[in-house]
Amino acid sequence: MLIKLLCGDSEVMLELPDNRIKAVLEPKPLPVLASEEDLVQEALSNPIDSAPLCELVRPGETACIIVSDMTRSWARHHVLLPPLLFELNKGGIQDKDIYVVFATGDHREQTPAEHRVLMGEEAYGRVKAYDHNARSDKDLVYLGATTNGTPVKINRRVAEADRVILTGGIVYHFLAGWGGGKKALTPGVSGYETIMKNHSLAFNPGGEGLNPLVCSGRIDGNPCCNDMEQAAGLAGPDFLVNTVINEDTHKIAKVVAGNFITAHREGCLYVDRHFRVNIDEQAEVVIASCGGYPKDINFYQSYKTIYNANIALRKGGTMVLLSESREGLGSDDFASILTGYSTVAEREAAVRAKYTIGGQMGYHTAAIAGENDVLVLSGLPDETVSAMGMIPVKTTEEALSFIRKKHGDLPPAYVLPHGGTTFPSLG
Repeated sequence: MLIKLLCGDSEVMLELPDNRIKAVLEPKPLPVLASEEDLVQEALSNPIDSAPLCELVRPGETACIIVSDMTRSWARHHVLLPPLLFELNKGGIQDKDIYVVFATGDHREQTPAEHRVLMGEEAYGRVKAYDHNARSDKDLVYLGATTNGTPVKINRRVAEADRVILTGGIVYHFLAGWGGGKKALTPGVSGYETIMKNHSLAFNPGGEGLNPLVCSGRIDGNPCCNDMEQAAGLAGPDFLVNTVINEDTHKIAKVVAGNFITAHREGCLYVDRHFRVNIDEQAEVVIASCGGYPKDINFYQSYKTIYNANIALRKGGTMVLLSESREGLGSDDFASILTGYSTVAEREAAVRAKYTIGGQMGYHTAAIAGENDVLVLSGLPDETVSAMGMIPVKTTEEALSFIRKKHGDLPPAYVLPHGGTTFPSLG
């Protein structure tokens, strides 16, 4: 069987005998019910637990629309913005009083060209747009603290807007349970201290390792997720519009709108029905693509695929990861934890002593690579891959040759063409 996998903008062909494929783990087919514009309009016309946006706003008010950064350009914000601007105009808010803040979290600053891609030609230049800077104290406003003690500081432009609208895409997320929703605010436009305190809840508070309650596909009882919702609630968002994307067409399959918690959870249920894939057992080999650019824009973003693939992988097995990583590792903290320590215990101690999200992801990635062979087909230099405790390969054929030598044969493998969004569920 020939299976097409994406690596950056390129297609990589994987050839395996049919009896060597345990299963191709893919999301369930998503219905194509209407045009993207119709799906957005239907959601805006039927918001969940909220009045329509145009009825929430008043003439003379200011409105801030929070839009994800380039690492989540797949969420198709450019399709959402024109109807959102129409709704705000309909409610009496003029374009001059509307602006976009990009939810960069602690990611890098973006270029004007990237702003244009995210906003689309119709919205770009029509309203002002600003990148968030998590480390600029003068641009942050303190709103209070959560019950976990997280100090909540958010972008000043967001805090000062009369109306705040959240946008984003819903996928599984290893900390928040699901992406989208409250993540537009925390970590999206929160201060660095807020982000790190919240994300540090991922570690087991009374012992070693990560807290098992902080994981993909879990909201209730997930301390990191619940803390995010509290933090976001202090900002008082007025409305949410989130998308679910069809991995085959790369277009919108579902839109939810309305209350930032209940509308988001409706979208999470939809994702769970379509993107959770049940498996009976783990396999000795898992071959996974992040799903191409921008999901493999850097190795930091590839962690989501490593996380999902590891669920399906038997301990001591072999993982093959396709991640172009055109922007390198993507995080200094991630890189330093991956390459600067020799044991998992040392990495955990370092991250607990000075928590960063990149550090945690580096710690968990190194732990996975320490228990398994992780072969990486990417644009990274071989020495960089080797420094991370992984094995560089140039082709899928080279990877399969390694597997044959290691296992004495080619064990039946799980293949994940969209590893960043496909969630294997064991049992």
